[in-house]
This record gives sequence, structure tokens and C-alpha cells, in this order.
Amino acid sequence: MTNIIRANARDTKTQPNTNFVGTVYADEVSVGQAPSRMRSTRVTFTPGGRTNWHTHPVGQVLFCLIGVGRYQLEGDQVHEIRPGDTVIIPPGAKHWHGSAPGQLFSHLALSENDDNGNGADWLEPVSDDDYNAQPAPMT
Repeated sequence: MTNIIRANARDTKTQPNTNFVGTVYADEVSVGQAPSRMRSTRVTFTPGGRTNWHTHPVGQVLFCLIGVGRYQLEGDQVHEIRPGDTVIIPPGAKHWHGSAPGQLFSHLALSENDDNGNGADWLEPVSDDDYNAQPAPMT
């Protein structure tokens, strides 16, 4: 049986300032049905937009779609990310991601819930100093 979810069947949602800095939009792509626990969401960050620091119990994968973004794993430098880049985030790793200063950025976020249905643990906002830090050289 073919299962097509039409784009106009879902509304774009503005993300809450309890978990994000700036204006951030999310479009649900898919929510897995048991036994799958996978969820995918297209997230679009306006210039200056970013997540708070957070973790995912089963990890996360980001596939960059448009614009220029930033990603930082706690204890590491900020990294610039661009369309076609894939970021693989280990389970429980404290991190943040969002747009680069002055840039629009969108990625596909893929993650799974844990056995208790938890997908993310949201923490403190990313400081302007962390956000504006010079990115690591691209290799």
C-alpha cells in the first residue's frame, strides 16, 4: 500500500524560545510507527537562529540542505556546515546547531526516541560568544 503524506497536510511550526534562540521553523517529515522510533524533521534557522545546548539519548544525524550553518559538540570548536554535509552526533553528546551569522540555514534532522519515548534533553541557551566564535578550518 502506498503511503504518501502530502506537503500541505502539515503546517510549519515556529519553535519555542524555551529550546531555541531566534526564529526557527520546523516541518515534520516523518514520525516512525512501531517498531520504528525514527523521526525526521526539516528545520530552518533564520540568521542568528540556533538550538539550545541539548542531547539525544539515541544520537542524531543532520543532513544539511541549504545555506550555511554551525554545529558545536561540547568541548570542541564550532564547525561551519554546508549543503550536502552530514553531521553524525553520538548518543548523549551535548551539542548545538543553527545558522551561521547573517545566513539562512536548513537541515534535515533524523533521530530516534529511547525506550521511554524521549527524543531530546533540552539545556541552556547557546551564548552569543559561543555562537560567534571563529569556526574551525574546513578540511
